Amino acid sequence: MLGHPKSSHPTTWSNMLGNLLSSTAILSSLALAAPTANNTGRNDGIHLAIGPTCGRLTSTGNTSDLNAGLWDLKRYKTIVSFGDSYTAGGVRDGSPLAPAVIMPPSPKAGGRTTNGPVWIEYIANDTSARFMDYAVRIDAIYWAATNPMQVGGAVTNKTLWPSKSTASDFIEQVGIFLNQSNKLDPLTTLYTVYFGINDVSASHTDGTGNLPAAAQVVLDQIKRLASPPTNARSFLVTDSYGRGKQEPAGEAYKKKIFNGLAKLHYGLPFLQIGYADFGYIWNAVLNTAPGYAAFGYNSPGACALNSSTIVGACDDPDHTFYWIPGHPSKQTHRIMGDYVELAMKKCRTL
Repeated sequence: MLGHPKSSHPTTWSNMLGNLLSSTAILSSLALAAPTANNTGRNDGIHLAIGPTCGRLTSTGNTSDLNAGLWDLKRYKTIVSFGDSYTAGGVRDGSPLAPAVIMPPSPKAGGRTTNGPVWIEYIANDTSARFMDYAVRIDAIYWAATNPMQVGGAVTNKTLWPSKSTASDFIEQVGIFLNQSNKLDPLTTLYTVYFGINDVSASHTDGTGNLPAAAQVVLDQIKRLASPPTNARSFLVTDSYGRGKQEPAGEAYKKKIFNGLAKLHYGLPFLQIGYADFGYIWNAVLNTAPGYAAFGYNSPGACALNSSTIVGACDDPDHTFYWIPGHPSKQTHRIMGDYVELAMKKCRTL
C-alpha cells in the first residue's frame, strides 16, 4: 500500500489550502515550457531522471519506446485522446476543458483526477494544439436514460470484464467521437490511446483469459479510426499497466498490442506510430535506488487521502509522486509529457 507522506508538523487548513491553490493555479489554456533536464526552477524541481528506452517496431520483438513515422509533435494542430483517468480532463466529448484549478473541498482540478493538467494536456499546451479529450475518469457519472450510474475505471471493452460492467470503454469512446462527424485533417491530427491499467486490474478478479482479447480491441479500434470517414494516420500509444509491477499476463497484453501496431504500421498505407512506455518511469521511481528522490520527489506516495476531499492532505503537494492514491500528481503528469516528447525525438526509427 502506498505510504502517505508525513508532515513534520500538523497541517493547518489555511496552510494546506494556500499550498494547494498556489500549486494548482495553472489554467489548461496556458502554454507551458518545453522540457529541460534537471531544472529545479521548473515543475517544482520534479524532473526526469531517466531517458527513453529506444527500440524498433517489430511484429515479434519486445516493447520499447519508439517513433515510427510521427511528425515533430509541434506539427499537429489537433490531439484526440482516448483512455482512463490518467488521460481524462474532466469531459468525455472532446469539448474544451475546465481550468485545471482545484476548487475545495474537491481534490480534482477542473474534474481531473489530479491537481493540475494531465500528461497529454501538457503536450497539447506545449505544441499549441487543440485538445479533444474522450477519456473517462474512474468516478465519472454516466447518465443512462434518467438514472445516474457510477462508472468504473475505463477499459478496452467492458463486456470482457464482469467486474467492469458499468465502465466506460475504448469502443464507447470511439463511438462518441465518430458520432460527432468531426472533420479533422488526418495529416495534422494525432490520436492518443492509453488503456491497460484497469483491464489488467480487472483480470485479477475475472481471470486473465480475456487479456489477449482486450489487446485486440485496442488494435481493432485503431483500425476503426484509420478507416473512412476519419482516415486517421498518426497514433501515439502509451502504457503503464502495472504501475511499477510486472506480471506475465500483463506483459503479454502489452506485447500483443506492440507487435500488432507493427503489423498495422506496415500493412496500412502511411500509418504512423509512436509508442511510449511509462512503466519505465514507475519502475525507476518505485523500484530502484535512489528511486523517487532522483526525480526530486519527497515521497513515492499520495498527498490527498482519497478522491473525494482535500481535507487531511499533506502540506507539500508539489513533491509527491501521486496526488490521489494511485493517480499521478500534476508534477508527475508533466514529466510523463516530457518523457513522450523526448522519446518521440530520440527514438525515431524507420
